[in-house]
This record gives sequence, C-alpha cells and structure tokens, in this order.
Amino acid sequence: MNFDKKLAIKRVVEIINNTYEQSKELLSLNVSKKEGNDIVTDVDLFIEKNIIEKLSKYYPNHSFNAEESGEQKKSTNGDFYEWIIDPIDGTVQFASGMSDFGIVVALQKNGETILGVNVLPKLGEVYTAIKGCGAYCNGQKLQVSKKENLSDSVIYVYLGAKHKNQEIAKTIKVIEKLTSLSRGVRIVGSSACVSSWVASGKIDAIINLKSTQSLGSTAGRLFITEAGGKVTNIDGLPRQKKDTLVCSNGIIHENIIDVIKNLDYTLDKENF
Repeated sequence: MNFDKKLAIKRVVEIINNTYEQSKELLSLNVSKKEGNDIVTDVDLFIEKNIIEKLSKYYPNHSFNAEESGEQKKSTNGDFYEWIIDPIDGTVQFASGMSDFGIVVALQKNGETILGVNVLPKLGEVYTAIKGCGAYCNGQKLQVSKKENLSDSVIYVYLGAKHKNQEIAKTIKVIEKLTSLSRGVRIVGSSACVSSWVASGKIDAIINLKSTQSLGSTAGRLFITEAGGKVTNIDGLPRQKKDTLVCSNGIIHENIIDVIKNLDYTLDKENF
C-alpha cells in the first residue's frame, strides 16, 4: 500500500498543535542542564513523548530519532521509515519567554527526508513540505530570495551552548568577515526558525560550523530545496548524516563557501 504523505502531514500538524496546547497545562517549567550550558525542560519531554506515542498508533512499524530520547529503531523487511523529532528547537528562547522556537517533525524513507513540518507556535507559522511537491507556510507556496550579492543579503550563523572553543573561535572569524561583506549577520538559536525563513525568502542563508545531526533543521532543509535553495556542508559538498551546514538561496551559496574556505583560522593556544 502506498504511503499517504498528505494524510501524514495533516496528522502531524494536528498532533503538534494539540500537544503544544496540552503542554500549557503543566503546572511548572522545570529546567535541567544538558551538554555544556544547554538545557531541557519538562515541556520538551512532554511534547516529544506525546508526539511519539500518537505517531506510533498511526505508524506502528516506523522508527524514531528524537532529540531527548534518541533512536528507537523497529526492524523491517521492507522500506525503513524513521520519524525525526525535535520537540522544542530553541529551548533557551522558549524557557526565556521568547518567540523564536519551533517544533520539528520530519519523516525519512531509507535515509531520505520525504516530508517535514515545522510549527512556530508563537509566530503563528506552520511550514510543511513533501519531497517533489514544494514547500508551504500556512498554505502559501514558498520561494527562496533572489538576492545575488552578499552585500544585499542577511545571513544567520548558528552558535549554541554545545559549540566547543575551537568552533566558537572559527565561527567568530566567519561572523567578522561576513559582517563587512553582507547587509547583516545575526546569531541564531533555532534551526527550525531560520531554515524555514530561508525557504520563505525572509533571510538569505544560514551557517553552522559545528558538525551535528541537526535534527532541528531536518524539515527545514527539505523546505529550502523544495523552495529552490541549496543545502551543503561548509565544503560545498552534499551533507552527510552528521556534518556542518550551509543553506542558502543558491545564488550566493558559492560566495559563502569561498569566505569560509579562505579565512585564516590560525588561533592562539589560549583558545583551547
């Protein structure tokens, strides 16, 4: 039987919206430390648990890879389906009462992302995509920006609590260089938000020099390619499962790659 992607998208959006509303009934916002200074809240755990439970009822043979609980693999004799979940991408902002966070659910078939959903609750934005069918926000089709020059472009750079000293130092050098070349550089704390915004043409590129699975941008990377943009690692090569990340409108992509490649990353020993 063919997998109904449109029905899956509808179910995911409903599950996310209902679960987020239910999470508001939690009596307190308990915050715990993770890697480095990163945090997790009881809302992260509640949302993740509920999304997995509800999707499992619809798709009992599917596997899961979730931010807080890790991988839950199911054996299969056919195609391998795995749901990618980041219950709150941008937990620091969420816990601080800010709006730039998102709830991410994507589905991969044999390692390829075939559909994705990003819900940005505080911003009222619901992003969806099915591979080969375009990307949408609140039902409106998305298209990346047409900016041709870095000097006209707004670029976001990911820098979080999990970055090591060397990665932080390199990222700062990239920020310094791009600040003089672009219209503006901003530091981001939610991959879900900025990947969605690249796809919608609100911003022009995002960069992450840290090699990660980037669960929070899984759906967003599909949005970007479906909206006409480009996704690679910082060497301009196809991104692997765990890798660095450059996403853009495609037009300025090589310019960004050149900036990253040509910087002098010589660092003082005190940075390590």
